[in-house]
Amino acid sequence: MADATEDVKDAVQDILDSRREFTLETPDNEILHFYIASPSGEDIRKADWQYSKVYNQAIVDEFLTQAQMLDLLREKGIVSDEYTDKLETVRINLGAELFRLENLMEEATPEEREVSALETARLRDELFQLNQRVNGPMANTCENLAEDARTDFLTSRIIQKKDNSKVWDDFNAYRNEDNTAMSIKCRFEVMLWMQGLESDFLENTPEQSTLRKIAQDRLEEAVAEQVKSAEAEEAPAKEVEEKEVEELGLPEESKAEEKPKPKPKRKGRPKGSKNKPKVSKPPKDE
Repeated sequence: MADATEDVKDAVQDILDSRREFTLETPDNEILHFYIASPSGEDIRKADWQYSKVYNQAIVDEFLTQAQMLDLLREKGIVSDEYTDKLETVRINLGAELFRLENLMEEATPEEREVSALETARLRDELFQLNQRVNGPMANTCENLAEDARTDFLTSRIIQKKDNSKVWDDFNAYRNEDNTAMSIKCRFEVMLWMQGLESDFLENTPEQSTLRKIAQDRLEEAVAEQVKSAEAEEAPAKEVEEKEVEELGLPEESKAEEKPKPKPKRKGRPKGSKNKPKVSKPPKDE
C-alpha cells in the first residue's frame, strides 16, 4: 500500500515538474509565476466545439474564408507573382545566411561573425514584414477567428498557479478578466507552447546569440584594458617611490633599532671575583 501511494506521489510530481513556467512583471515590480499544464480530453473536446461554433457564426456573419481572402488579395494586387517571388527569394537568402552563420569556422573574426549575424537579422525582419502583408488580412478570416476562440478556451483551462490550481474557474471568468495584460500574456504563452516554441525564442535565434556573445566579449576586453591601463599608471609611481627609499637609505634611528640587543648579564658573582671569602689557615704546631 505504501509503495502504491509513493508511486502516485511520484506521478503527480512528474506532472507538476513537466509544467511549463513563465512569469509576468506587474507595474508594482511584482513577479507573478504561471504554469502551462497539459489539457485533459474534455478540455480538447470543448476547445474544438468552440472552434466549430465560432467558425459557423463567422460564415453566417459573412466573414471570408482563407481561400476567399487570398483570392481577394490577388484581385487587389496585394499578393502577386512579384510578391511571391520576392517572398521565396528572401526565404532562400535567410536559410543560406543562417547556414553560413552557424557554420563559420572558429578562425572567423568577430567582425565577420557580426556582419553575418546582422545580415541574418535583417533578412528575418524583411521576411516578417512580407508575411505581415498577408497575415494581417488573414487574421479576420473564418478559420483564424475560430482558431483564436479555441486558443482562448484552452488558455482558460490549462493556465495554473504554483499550487496546481487553475487561474480561472471557467471560460467566462477568463473572458471577463480585468487584468488584460495578464490574460494577453497567458494567451501568448499558450500560442507559443502549441507551436513548440520557447518563451524567449526570439532572443535565442542564432543571430541574436552571436551578437550577444560578441557584445559580451567586447565588454570583457574593455574592462581588461582599463585594468591594464590603471596598473600601468600605478607602476611608474611605485618604482620611483622604491628608488627614492633605496637611495636615501634608512634613518640612523632605524638602523640602531635594527642592531641586535646585547645579551643580558648573568646575575650573581662573576667568575674569578676578588671578593671571594678568605679562608683562614690552621695555626702551625710549635
